Amino acid sequence: MAAAEWTSTVFPALSHSWEDLKFLQENWDGPIVLKGIQTVEDAKKCVELGIQGIVVSNHGGRQVDGGASSLGLLPRIVDAVGDKIDIFFDSGIRCGADIAKAMALGAKMCLIGRPFVYGLALGGEDGVSHVLKSLLGDMELTLHLAGIQSASPAHLNRGVLEREDRL
Repeated sequence: MAAAEWTSTVFPALSHSWEDLKFLQENWDGPIVLKGIQTVEDAKKCVELGIQGIVVSNHGGRQVDGGASSLGLLPRIVDAVGDKIDIFFDSGIRCGADIAKAMALGAKMCLIGRPFVYGLALGGEDGVSHVLKSLLGDMELTLHLAGIQSASPAHLNRGVLEREDRL
């Protein structure tokens, strides 16, 4: 019964559309951040509709198996709308290097779903704190080993990345 209840909650068999955002904007005074953006076209539509932020994410690749890589799409979306809207990243963040890459490609911030939940399940609030401290420490180590002074856009940008397929 619990599995059936969870399934109907997580997958309610309802589709959402751009029209749903109008309802949110009329009934919510705070910022709206839309998760699951995977195309430049959708990112531009969010800007057009006055959305304050977007999360470039394929929801862990679970919902649309075989979908495009969020990290691969991130630079295109940043180039198209990065000066008009806050861009966050969420897809497979497991270590500090993942955070550094996403930020170097233009993400303002990264979301961490599974590691946060794992920490919560294993250690409650202390587990979450440990996960966050570990990710921060790992990111700092990654930056130091790469010779990058800080996670500021002045130091952590696309210029610090090297793609093997472009060598």
